[in-house]
Amino acid sequence: MLTAHKYQVVDQKNWDAEIRDCCKTTPPGQTGCTDCCYDSWQEELKTISALYNMVLEDAQQKQSQFDFITSRRDRYKGWLNELDKADTQARDICSQLKMIAVQTDRIWYNANKAVEAVEILFCMIREIMLASDGLKKICLELDNCISKSTDPLVTGAQGILIYYKDYKTKMDATVKARDEILKNITDAVVIANLIASTISTRDVHSTTDPAFVPCNAGPSPCTPLQDVVYGFKTIICEWYNYFACDAPPCPPVGGSGGAANATQNSTLPATATPVTPGTKDPVICELKPSFDFPICANTYRNCIQKWVDADTVALGDLAGKLSDAKIKAQGLQSCKTSLTNAIKAVNPSDRCKS
Repeated sequence: MLTAHKYQVVDQKNWDAEIRDCCKTTPPGQTGCTDCCYDSWQEELKTISALYNMVLEDAQQKQSQFDFITSRRDRYKGWLNELDKADTQARDICSQLKMIAVQTDRIWYNANKAVEAVEILFCMIREIMLASDGLKKICLELDNCISKSTDPLVTGAQGILIYYKDYKTKMDATVKARDEILKNITDAVVIANLIASTISTRDVHSTTDPAFVPCNAGPSPCTPLQDVVYGFKTIICEWYNYFACDAPPCPPVGGSGGAANATQNSTLPATATPVTPGTKDPVICELKPSFDFPICANTYRNCIQKWVDADTVALGDLAGKLSDAKIKAQGLQSCKTSLTNAIKAVNPSDRCKS
């Protein structure tokens, strides 16, 4: 097409003369000169102008649609980013809750064991105290015998009586300390029980609850129990279960998500219908957020992901149509400009001057 009509240099000297020669020819029954294509180019300019305006309007509408969908998709992406940040933070919270739950389990377990140990200690001390009471009674009987004895060998501080006196002094000190020791033991039992019951009212000796292994390498601290229990541990586990901390992590996806993300993370019911951007799903895709965990697999996030994917596909299709419309408009604008310049050049009011 480009080589079929070779460019020829216009004779600038004789061009005006040719126009004037054309203008000298008067069609039969008319006065004045011919238009030298002026009128036909005017008509063609009107046609080209109308077509250009139509194509330009179509390009502008496509551009407005492209800008609107781009802005909407970017807002959806912003929502996705916020939800993904929330999911990451929820995972961090889960790690902290798990650590707290495990530590409270161990504190609770140790507190219960401390109660058992103190109770054993109390029994041992009680036996000692009972024995000391018996010895005290024997000493009183010996003192009575010694005070009534007239034997010179058992009078005064001499011989075995020296050691007997020292023994009684220490025994008296032990008896006097008994009340303080018992008070401390009782306080220890109370405190240990308070620690254990504040953490959890679960019975450490319960046979109905799952077995508890305090040093388990991979503990599951919030396994549901068969019995209803209260305490700090229950509160922690309520949050732990609410954040679905034991749920498996969502499968990793590449890029910004796309169809793969929507496919791998989708938890929509089998009866759910695809969501068209700009429409409202009456059942699933409400704009009202729903923060059930894990967020990466919840239906609200997957709806937004579908909107992003649909807008991305729509933008890809619209980009080609917009480019074609712009190219067509530019071509028509160039043609319009050429016709305008040509009409101006052959305007009879300027060229048909004798």
